[in-house]
Amino acid sequence: MMSGNALRDLNTLPTPERKNDRSSKVNFTKPCNGNTIENVEEHQSKSLASFQINGGETINVGVEVANSEVEYIESENLSDLEDFDTCLENLLPGLDSKDWILVVEALNNVRRLSIFHKERMHSMLSDLIPLVVKSLKNPRSAVCKTAIMASTDIFNAYNDDLIDSLDPLLVQLLLKSSQDKRFVCEAAVRTLEAMTTSVSPILLLPKLQPYLKNRNPRIRAKASMCFSRSVPRLGIEGIKEYGIDKLIQVAASQLSDQLPESREAARSLLLGLQNVYEKSQDLSTTVSEHPEMGSWENFCLSKLSPLSAQAVLRVTSNLAREGLVIGS
Repeated sequence: MMSGNALRDLNTLPTPERKNDRSSKVNFTKPCNGNTIENVEEHQSKSLASFQINGGETINVGVEVANSEVEYIESENLSDLEDFDTCLENLLPGLDSKDWILVVEALNNVRRLSIFHKERMHSMLSDLIPLVVKSLKNPRSAVCKTAIMASTDIFNAYNDDLIDSLDPLLVQLLLKSSQDKRFVCEAAVRTLEAMTTSVSPILLLPKLQPYLKNRNPRIRAKASMCFSRSVPRLGIEGIKEYGIDKLIQVAASQLSDQLPESREAARSLLLGLQNVYEKSQDLSTTVSEHPEMGSWENFCLSKLSPLSAQAVLRVTSNLAREGLVIGS
């Protein structure tokens, strides 16, 4: 069950950062080599930045400014740690630091530990995940995006071991994948894709289902896409065990959704369910003797309202004619 904090986070999307915000940049070249940060002028300098609100009142906000550059390194290009023990000891304090530069460095070390030393970090997950979630909420883009990339590596490393900690991560990733800042949004979408391929669908689908009814249409759309990608991983027997009737009802409810992403995900899911249903019916002796009893049309009419059934049949007949396949 989702926590109260998770539900509150979904009520409103975070306010997008202003495009004229000059993000500080940092370049980390040697993680955990005895020096906390490298290539940062005097570690960092603090100054006041001015922002205009709606072209009117100007306010001054204290920001930390550094003169180096953030480098977002792809997972396959990350190097192992030079001082493993020191990094592990400083990991949680670094993630909880008020210094955003230290937080970004710690997040990159989380990524390295997930890739090269996942067994050693496993026992820390219950303390680590809330701090990663805290970074996902950070309004500074460098921290937020690095936390998103760290989430990808965590999913790839720990798979189903994350299921008990998944709700707060999932909430923030859905929010970030739905916001207007494109490079953050795209990174979050990639992380959600990693989640659907890393976490077993039998565990993930119940976690996703409540978000399909969220009042924010963009949240619903991203959740629908994850749901549609996850179902085929059940396989034919897994889908039958989960319940084709339950899944067709979920998909039918998304066909009339506000956003096209939701509707497209529903169409893809429905075609896949039709294929599974018809293959399973081919193996039934009873149906072979009375084919009208097991038709896809009759199944839809028996499980859905007349209007929903008509919508589903119209979609699946059109998609079947076009030769589309689920997941394509």
